Amino acid sequence: MRMRLWTAVGMLVVAGAVVAVAQERPRREGRPDRAALQAELGLSADQTAQLEKLRVEGRKQAIRQRADLAIARLELAELMDAPTVDEKAVAAKVKVISDLQAAGLKARTDERLAMRRLLTPEQQEKMKQLMRQHRQERGRRPERAGRQRGQGEPPVPEPPR
Repeated sequence: MRMRLWTAVGMLVVAGAVVAVAQERPRREGRPDRAALQAELGLSADQTAQLEKLRVEGRKQAIRQRADLAIARLELAELMDAPTVDEKAVAAKVKVISDLQAAGLKARTDERLAMRRLLTPEQQEKMKQLMRQHRQERGRRPERAGRQRGQGEPPVPEPPR
């Protein structure tokens, strides 16, 4: 009984610490502050509202698309793990996955184009400068350090002999 009590107390302490740390970080590290960005670009209240609506709708769509893609990949794994592989079903599932990936790219591109239409040419240029500056300050991401544009995945090291 005492052991359960101490375990429960320990779990509450850990949970409290996690909540406290989460509350100390209001935004993810490396992301520009949206309010500062809006002020620096000189966005009107209407532009800000429209951009926020686009962002929220885009996030919703991306979440749905990622879920559909994850399910399709699981289904492909099931097909591949079957005792006898139905190659036509595998090819069809690969096409579904490919179509979902293409739809995600199109949705992201459409969202960026819609955002550009909301900005004046001066705001677009300022946004480009700010994004360039942000990338330089942030530097290269460690997980992508071995990759260059257009070259795909980094080479797999050979196993030791």
